[in-house]
Amino acid sequence: MAPETEKHLVKYLLNEASAEDLDALSDWILVDSNEQIFETFVRSHYETTTTMNEPDTDKIKKVLKRRMMKDNILLRRRKIPSLMKYAAVGLVFLALGYFVQRNQTMGNHSDRLVRKQEAITITFDNGTIENLDPLSNRKLKDSHGNIIGNQERSKLTYRESDAPSSEGNNSKNLVYNTLKVPYGKRFDVILSDGTHVFLNSGTSLRYPVQFLKESDRTVFLTGEAYFDVAKDKGHPFTVNADELEIEVLGTKFNVSHYPEDKYSSTVLVEGSVELHKKRKNEKSAGGTILKPGFKAEWGKTGKTISIEKVDTEMYTAWLQDQLIFRNTPFRKIRQALERKYNVNITNMNKDLDVQLFDATFDIETIEEVLESISKSYAIDYSIKDNEVIIN
Repeated sequence: MAPETEKHLVKYLLNEASAEDLDALSDWILVDSNEQIFETFVRSHYETTTTMNEPDTDKIKKVLKRRMMKDNILLRRRKIPSLMKYAAVGLVFLALGYFVQRNQTMGNHSDRLVRKQEAITITFDNGTIENLDPLSNRKLKDSHGNIIGNQERSKLTYRESDAPSSEGNNSKNLVYNTLKVPYGKRFDVILSDGTHVFLNSGTSLRYPVQFLKESDRTVFLTGEAYFDVAKDKGHPFTVNADELEIEVLGTKFNVSHYPEDKYSSTVLVEGSVELHKKRKNEKSAGGTILKPGFKAEWGKTGKTISIEKVDTEMYTAWLQDQLIFRNTPFRKIRQALERKYNVNITNMNKDLDVQLFDATFDIETIEEVLESISKSYAIDYSIKDNEVIIN
């Protein structure tokens, strides 16, 4: 290891790194050949600064790399001098003992956080509700005892051949199921036409058990979902999001339509979609065409659609259990954290809600996220049961 690199790393471990130190380390750690050098250095450093005989270097390395990655994990307030920005990063990277004695240094905040558990549910056509255990495998049966799908852990698959033929479901009637995924959980469903739908936390999807050959394919969404639509030129696929309808033939796109949000968004990854406003149960004659790499945003108050080019990975990162924010108000960030971690966050600091941040969260626990926010913005918070209160 070059003396200059060792100097940067030591200063970083001692929480004394400058902006220049962090920039240099961020580039250095990305080089594969530095993996072994890094591990050897960390092991040697820990063996001389702690009483542990076998420090968990894999865990230490993972955490250190994650902390050093540019734009990763930590909230960075927009439009502040770079030295202040990196100083905030340094504050969150605690002393060496943090990694060795993490349970002792997390403090009382995490000890009192109790997250409520809610089940993933499916509602059948007759109103019967069943819980779906994401760790189980089972045959899914309707109210008549007919097998309509297979559950394989966190994925439910419908097949056209599985559709029941009974008096309660003839070929001329659409029979609907509704999947409801609570905060803190996710679930997948493959519809009878082969369309794969990934449901994010706090989402409800109503869909036909079997699509009819003489009808278009329509599903009803509240929340957020990523659609990988099976191509069928003769039967357009439509996502109904209250006053907005998204129509496709075969494509990949993300729809976010949470009731509490002022806007509903559609981000197109592949293919093409056409958005229609609904008026008195009839969609508008002229639709808005969306191209790959663009986002359409529907204003629920003004009833208008705006289009902008975006980085689609930001909007589909939740599929890999990530949350990515760029130039985002804290209000939207805390709402996303509530959904992902199934906690309530009450913010008494109204100025904080409108501040713009960059942030990336992936494998952190909610406790780690809260500590990061607290250190980077110097906020004070308390926890009572399942509620986080920012003072």
